[in-house]
Amino acid sequence: MLDCSEDEFAAIAEAELDALPGWIKTRVAAANVAIDIQDERERSPGTLGLFRRSTFDGMEMAEITLYRRAILRAAGTRDRLRGQIHDTILHELGHLFGMSESDLDEFSIGNDPRPGATPVHPPRD
Repeated sequence: MLDCSEDEFAAIAEAELDALPGWIKTRVAAANVAIDIQDERERSPGTLGLFRRSTFDGMEMAEITLYRRAILRAAGTRDRLRGQIHDTILHELGHLFGMSESDLDEFSIGNDPRPGATPVHPPRD
């Protein structure tokens, strides 16, 4: 399996969040989204990320958990790691914006993208 320390993984995730367009960062801040990194989801080692909403003392909050080991396995190589983290963040942010798993499958960041799914990245030359 690809090796990446927890600190390095967190730094990459932070850089990917910082690189998001301003309108997305504004929505993330307004929704009180916390980002958590864990090694693996118990009883579901293939899960790359998870989005949850909650209310605490009348305040709405949201949390995105990134599962480091599952993302490392999915990336396979260091060259693909940043992109896999980025796509996992985009997938989970899709839920923040109200998208279901089925909605996300219309895009390349879905768990099971449909044939002809819309790419979320411009084609590379």
